[in-house]
Amino acid sequence: MTLSDSAQRSWTCHLGKRRNPRLNLAEEISTERKMVNRKMPHLLIQLLDRSQEDLLLVVLTFLKKLSVFEENKDQIAVPETLSNLVKLAQNPNSRIALLSLRLLFNLSFDERVRGALVESGIIKLLVDLLKHPPFRHSVLRLLYHFSMDERCKSLMAFHGEGMTMLLQLVVHFPEPRVGKDLVALMVNLATNARAAEVIVQSGLFPPIVLRVMKHRDPLLCKVIRHVASHPGVLEQMLDLLASEGVRMAKWMTEFVRMALTSVDNPELLLEVLGTLANVTVEEVVWGELCEAGLVELLTRLLVPGFSEDDVVLECILLISNLACCRESVQHVAESRLPAMMQDLLIEKREDEEIVVQLLFAFQCLLGQDEVRDFVLQETELAPCIMRFARARNPLVLEYATALLQIVAVASDNQSAEDGQPAWVEQIKAFRFEQHNQEWCRYVSRELSGGTGMSPSYGGYYDEHEGSGEDEEEFAFHWAGMDAADPRDLAKRDWANQDFGNLSHSSRWA
Repeated sequence: MTLSDSAQRSWTCHLGKRRNPRLNLAEEISTERKMVNRKMPHLLIQLLDRSQEDLLLVVLTFLKKLSVFEENKDQIAVPETLSNLVKLAQNPNSRIALLSLRLLFNLSFDERVRGALVESGIIKLLVDLLKHPPFRHSVLRLLYHFSMDERCKSLMAFHGEGMTMLLQLVVHFPEPRVGKDLVALMVNLATNARAAEVIVQSGLFPPIVLRVMKHRDPLLCKVIRHVASHPGVLEQMLDLLASEGVRMAKWMTEFVRMALTSVDNPELLLEVLGTLANVTVEEVVWGELCEAGLVELLTRLLVPGFSEDDVVLECILLISNLACCRESVQHVAESRLPAMMQDLLIEKREDEEIVVQLLFAFQCLLGQDEVRDFVLQETELAPCIMRFARARNPLVLEYATALLQIVAVASDNQSAEDGQPAWVEQIKAFRFEQHNQEWCRYVSRELSGGTGMSPSYGGYYDEHEGSGEDEEEFAFHWAGMDAADPRDLAKRDWANQDFGNLSHSSRWA
């Protein structure tokens, strides 16, 4: 059933004089529920193809109120309605266009609706409307929703004019911190490689970096961090900032200084550290950054309990960068960082992401011949790594095994001290057990009375738990010898032994 033109005019005039009483009734949840039960949204969407402006204003306002509930949204968000709303967003009447955009925003929380709107070509429409200040706020909020989908990010990057307008809005934003809708949209776009490339090539990227240094906006710094996370774009970014026209080659030094003064501002500190950690190219002069105070900053932030895990993780990533550079690795080795990293392995043993990054950082550190022996002497790294070489997580196991191999190769010149087995002998015994697990389990089961217990070097990832008092030690009794340590297995001359009389225990006696 449809309304005649005279009835429409009469209804809209009546609502205008009475200040839209039905709209006010819709503010009450119980009344709105009755309207929905009478399929009011379905009746209203049939009026969206009318040309009477007062009627459209009332219908759009009503639908906008109803669309905040999912049940109503499902009735409104049909293809024909979405198509009509996109057309109304181009209406010469700015009030109708604005109400259409607001209704589309309410509907765009649904991923299915966003996909349908993209097919209708709404991205180009929003880019055109971005030029008009009255629509800008609603357009930015809609674009933010679309930027959550990877396909939409690529479409936005394709519209270079729209990207340029967004960057201009960022650079010329009147307040110290960029508006949340605008900067959130830029953060999402920067995660896309093509969009990040457009940002760097726009000519407005250097002013953005300067704005971060001046106003210390953490969310805007996150944009730079995401741009730097794309390897190909990172090289363009560094070349641009070091060019003669820009002359910002020392921007990383400024970021280190900014981090030193932002210890009490964890949001900004995290983004600054993350940006520096993403710069993984060989051309970076990390030695100068160490002299600017980077090592001292990392040492302070890695004090147990001082920083949140997110900051700790970025610090470890930065240490990996420093350890890969010959100019800076000496600064790391001579500081307290290696010992602090070893302590972190124990403290953060439940956080597998931090454990993996710590193992990789040690791998980078021990990969440098100049500092390898010094680091191994100053830390008790080998026994610590063996604990993680039993990990159930395949990634932790992979990195721990690779690091243990590096330590084993470097252990040729190590020897025992004070008559006790050094970590060199521990590694040999541990690796023997790794390569002969089935045999070790069988012998251990026989020696322990068939309980199936296996030798353990005391790790966080052991398959069994228990105190030392409850566990029978893994030991061999050699004919004519005293009880032997499992570490002695690696040194046995098995070829010359008489296996008939090789071993015995109290159980076999």
